[in-house]
Amino acid sequence: MEKAILMVDDLNVSQNAGGDFSHQGDKAIDISGKDTSIDSFKAPFTGIIKRIYSNVNAVWLESVEKVKYADETVDYMTVLTIHDDDVSDLSVDKVIEQGEVYYQEGTKGDVTGNHIHLSVCKGKFTGNGWNENEFGNWISNNQYDVHNALYLLQDINIINDGGYEWIKTDMLVEEEESFIIYTVVKGDNLTNIAKKYNTSVNELVRLNDIKNRNLIFIGQKLKVPNVIIYFKKYSGNSKSIVDALKAIGEESSYNYRAEIAIKNNIKNYTGTSAQNSKLLQLLKGGKLIK
Repeated sequence: MEKAILMVDDLNVSQNAGGDFSHQGDKAIDISGKDTSIDSFKAPFTGIIKRIYSNVNAVWLESVEKVKYADETVDYMTVLTIHDDDVSDLSVDKVIEQGEVYYQEGTKGDVTGNHIHLSVCKGKFTGNGWNENEFGNWISNNQYDVHNALYLLQDINIINDGGYEWIKTDMLVEEEESFIIYTVVKGDNLTNIAKKYNTSVNELVRLNDIKNRNLIFIGQKLKVPNVIIYFKKYSGNSKSIVDALKAIGEESSYNYRAEIAIKNNIKNYTGTSAQNSKLLQLLKGGKLIK
């Protein structure tokens, strides 16, 4: 999942949200570069252009998938940028990749000095993209605080942060949770499932949106974190998996070894010499999954 990131080389907030001037009743901010030259704006996520309003060269870019907000909200996002002097290279339905330059500072409209008017909308593009508020300002629909929506990259040069508490990141993509699907069988409860998969009851409840942790059903499909934990590496000389497990302080019963075998893709475990040798080989290499 992509993180939504304010991708500019230099952050200079030249006008905050709200106030008594042109942003009255508006959550948008104005951003400028380090000097009077024209700085570029990169797509904060992979998006599709939904509307272009040529009077002020306003462009609405909607994320093609849900994105991760700086405050950890997960939803679609639409960003509105205004004042680029030339958007002739843009068109509705054009797809812009995350990190791709598609917009620049400018003075299109009734403005002073090069800058970008930047607004964030929660969710997908709606209506015609904006509405006139009680102060006569045109503001984007479903507005969201920019600093709560967009991350900053770690290496950004901050000239003026506007007094906002920005969240920084060094990754463009949020790593998604990995899980497997477990089918509940007779005798199961969340406690023994959690123990079997090296997780917690609370994590199973969260992953599966379980309302009553004491009530699960035979045949129910549960998401289980795919967390790989390895046994401590065995460095002894024993040729017995039983003795090796005992040496590192682990249980060595046949039933426990059968459970370990399943996790390590050793099928139909019956305790044969070849199967136990495979378990021992993995244990010595620090690759035996617990």
